[in-house]
Amino acid sequence: MSTTDNGAVQNKLIGNPGLRRQVSVTLVGVALVSVLLLASVQFVFARLLINDSAESQLAAVRDTRVQALEIGTDRLKSRVSSLAINPSVAEALVDLAREFDELDGDLTSDQIEDLTTLYDTEALPPFVQAGVDINSAELVPASAAGRSAQRLYISENPNGIGERDQLDDAGDGSGYSAAHAAHHPMLRALLENAGMSDLLLVNFDTGEVVYSTMKRIDLGTNAYTGPYADSGLGRVVEKLTTVAPGNSVLSDTFFYIPTSGEPVFFLAAAVRSGTDLVGALVTEVPVRALTDVMTAQGDWQRLGLGASGESYIVGGDRTLRTETRAWLEDPADYLRRHLAQFDDPGATDLIELIGSPVLVQPVDNAAVTESLDGNQFSGTVNNYLGTKTLAASGPADVEGVNWAVVVEVDKSESDTALNSLLRRFSLVLAVLLPAIAIFGIFLARTLTKPAQTLVRSAERIAGGDLDTEISDLGQNELGDLGRQLGGIARQLESQEQAIVDEEQHIDNILSALLPDRLVDRVRGGEEAIGDVFDTATVVSITIDDVPSAIANDADLALEVADRLNDETLALAERHGAERIQRSSASEMYLTGLNQDDAMVPDATAFALAVIQLVSEVGAEFGFEFTARAGISTGEVATGVLGNSQLSFGVWGDPTGMAMTLASLALPAQVLADGFVVEQLDRTWDIEELEELAGLADDIQAHVVSGRVDASAHATNDPTTAL
Repeated sequence: MSTTDNGAVQNKLIGNPGLRRQVSVTLVGVALVSVLLLASVQFVFARLLINDSAESQLAAVRDTRVQALEIGTDRLKSRVSSLAINPSVAEALVDLAREFDELDGDLTSDQIEDLTTLYDTEALPPFVQAGVDINSAELVPASAAGRSAQRLYISENPNGIGERDQLDDAGDGSGYSAAHAAHHPMLRALLENAGMSDLLLVNFDTGEVVYSTMKRIDLGTNAYTGPYADSGLGRVVEKLTTVAPGNSVLSDTFFYIPTSGEPVFFLAAAVRSGTDLVGALVTEVPVRALTDVMTAQGDWQRLGLGASGESYIVGGDRTLRTETRAWLEDPADYLRRHLAQFDDPGATDLIELIGSPVLVQPVDNAAVTESLDGNQFSGTVNNYLGTKTLAASGPADVEGVNWAVVVEVDKSESDTALNSLLRRFSLVLAVLLPAIAIFGIFLARTLTKPAQTLVRSAERIAGGDLDTEISDLGQNELGDLGRQLGGIARQLESQEQAIVDEEQHIDNILSALLPDRLVDRVRGGEEAIGDVFDTATVVSITIDDVPSAIANDADLALEVADRLNDETLALAERHGAERIQRSSASEMYLTGLNQDDAMVPDATAFALAVIQLVSEVGAEFGFEFTARAGISTGEVATGVLGNSQLSFGVWGDPTGMAMTLASLALPAQVLADGFVVEQLDRTWDIEELEELAGLADDIQAHVVSGRVDASAHATNDPTTAL
């Protein structure tokens, strides 16, 4: 072959433009496919990480709100139970019920007309405007005593609505008014301290509402047969007959005529005089109390719910039980959106009329359905106004009601990070594709290695290795992508730490709720924990009212409380006492579980030491503090109640007796029953009380002042203990 022929062949094999184009297209195509594949893999991993992160965050908020609701309702029930066991409340109910039955002199037709006119002008306007037909004559109490009570304290009350509680004595000379004047100031103070909207006393035998602090039109009606028998009032009183003594009950939320249609729920507890059941204490609670719990009083950012997230309760009828963020932040916009969503002007007007969407706004989606059936839910739903949201929901373990807790955030907000990542990917590809077309194999080879590094980093992040080091790939598109993945990893690590912190918070709550000997059993998954002890000593300690100078100084109050708590726990450990219950003003301890002497001397010395401690701490801070204590011994049962919401309970006669003795003791005094005194030898200074009001005739109280011979029993001397 000639030289000329060889050159022609070389030109065909090497220099042919068609072959170069084919190779370039092939290489560029391979590079493009590789880049697109890598970008897709990274985007999928990132999307999975972002979605999992958003769902995990909502689930964590849901769990904290469920727990907050359960703790909040338990706290309300405990508050009502504490009010019901107050001896002054029992005395008031007995006196008022007795004198209520003696009220006579039925009303004239004009006086009855005054009552119905008052109903029409004060209570019924919202219902009339909403198109609800209510005959005001049917709201008049059936009994002459009930009608007389309403005349004296409502229609002829010189104070207007909302201020009728200021009338102590109607001045009619009746025994009822005398009893009302004697007990009303105390009951009014109890209501103010409890933070509820009204306090009612109901005679169990007759069902009559013999007392109302706020003097609303349910006074004098019959909880069994009257106009409010099918409301929360009647239902909560009826439920009391089905629970164990000492327990309180809670009703669902209702529109309530006496509150002018404002949605309320009720709590009730039985009131006993000695061992006799004399009636029920019922409290009204506005829905705002639940709303504050679910919203952390409107602090959405603290809950981690961003610009659109919220949490609320839905009832078994699939309507709201708490107010929503949309309503609280912009009622006018909420009403506009509600009308646009449901095209129901009547419902929209009703929400505006009562000033709340509670019991009116329907919420019917998969999240609500699942949680009302007792299951947790995570996923995408359309919320109560038709907005697409990412939601997490769960059932609330609140006895007597079927509530679902829903936490949600607008899908558009939850997708912000994903959209941002998508824009970055789009930018990367928009820059890379022309570059690849120009530089071909060079850019493909240059970009493949760092892209693979990013894929491996993304895989490690997806596998849970959030500490993965992502190499700095420079100020380019892949570098931006790497920093984005690094930011995602740091965000996930922060969220995981938040979950760990929340779990630690829950552990702290568990330790605060339960004695140390039971915490490990509960953490180990043991569901039914209960023990009966033949002998144990219960010490109930009540700290008297803190001076206003301390109560008004938050920092000083916290310092004093911490000092008392720490030193009281130290005394308890020294004397073998176990704290089983604590509130702001009272504590209860156990000693001597199943020990022959029930550690009565230790318990007595502990009680005296705490009283001395309170006095000394008060003196140190320049104030006069006093405490009082009650001690009883005998058989007790202890146990852990609840599944998702745990509480520790102690039952038995010593528990109630110790609380009663503490409430009856004088300042700086320790009262013990006869069973305690039997376990104390002659070295104790003991004084038998001949009579003590509030105790049954067969129960004898004793004042224990300390050791007669402290030197012979140094370990039990309260002064030495301190």
